[in-house]
This record gives sequence, structure tokens and C-alpha cells, in this order.
Amino acid sequence: MSSGHDTPEDPQPGPTRESRFEPYEVNRPIPVAVLSVAFALAAWGVATLWVDQGAVEETAPEDEAAEVAAAGPDGAAVFEANCQTCHQANGLGVQGAIPPLAGSRYVTGPAEAPVQILLHGIDGPISVRGADYDGRMPRFGEVLTDAQIAAVVSYVRSTWGNAAPPVEAAFVAEQRARFDATRGPWAGGAELGAVTGIAARLGGGGTDTSMESAR
Repeated sequence: MSSGHDTPEDPQPGPTRESRFEPYEVNRPIPVAVLSVAFALAAWGVATLWVDQGAVEETAPEDEAAEVAAAGPDGAAVFEANCQTCHQANGLGVQGAIPPLAGSRYVTGPAEAPVQILLHGIDGPISVRGADYDGRMPRFGEVLTDAQIAAVVSYVRSTWGNAAPPVEAAFVAEQRARFDATRGPWAGGAELGAVTGIAARLGGGGTDTSMESAR
């Protein structure tokens, strides 16, 4: 028989009480040092991407400009800017006024002919493809560089059915040094022929289509 002062036994936890238990993890704040390192790394990454992108954007145009410079002037572009207005895009010139470049012995013959014409211009009668012209072409020696003249001469010597060899800038420099820059324009086909060896007129009713040997 138990006395009234006996300590009651602790009741055993029932199934219902045990099912209420939910595990949890103590909320521990991230140390300030770790946050500082994380923010520093993030800032460094953003800055690196920004600098690299800027370097790529600045380098690309410089590389393209270097490639263009290495390739030299575009003969077609030089022609369009300086010659096309008179000689036309098809190289046929203007009938009775501007001689054609297509099939012209002054273009496909000895290379000094087109180079000297560009350097000093021409003012006097000239016969091209059986037609006579007596106009004036301005000089470009003070406007175009040796490389530009070489490019445009090479272009006209290989376009519109012309098939003459290209011209190098060094050759233009040699031709430039032959005569004083202030000598004035060539006095037509006769004077030009004395320098280049191209006959002022073709005998026997011939035309420029019977080309002289190209240099």
C-alpha cells in the first residue's frame, strides 16, 4: 500500500506529443569578415569584366585599321572619288569629250603612260580608239600619294576587259622623280609619246584594241 506522499511517476510521452517535434537549426549570422571577402570578390569580378570588354572594343577598330593599312588603298574607291565623274563607271568616258579608259593603249601599254598622266595631267590633242580628243585633264600628283596612284592605275589596267599587269607604289615614286612637279601638263599625245614610246596615232587605220605590249 503506498503512502499519500509517493511521487507520481512522469507520464511517458505519447505518440501525439512526439509528432509535434520539428527539428530546427539555430540562426547563426554570417561573420562580417566572410561577407567582406564575398563582396570584394564580386566587385573584382565585375571590374575585370568591364575592363576586358573595354579592351576588346578598343582593340577591334585598331586591328581593322591596321589590316586596311597593310592592304593599301582601294583602287576602285580612288577611281570612284577622283576619276569616275569624267571617265564614267563603265570606263567609256564621254563621246567626243572624254577619252575612254576601256581598251585604251594609254592605259594598257607601258605603265609610265597612265602614271605620268595622273601625276602631271594632259592638255592637248590625243587619239584614243580611233577618235580624237582635245581636252584638259587635271594633275593629281599633289593630291594622290604614290600608293593611291599605283592602286588606281592597277585598277583601270585590269577592269572593263583590260588585262595589263598591276603597278607598284615604288614604280610611281620613280616616275614622280623623273620630272619636276611644276612642269605642267603633257601637251597631248605627241609629247606623251616621246616619254612613254606610245605612238600619238596608230598607223594603218588601227585602233587601240590592237594593244601594244604592256610593261
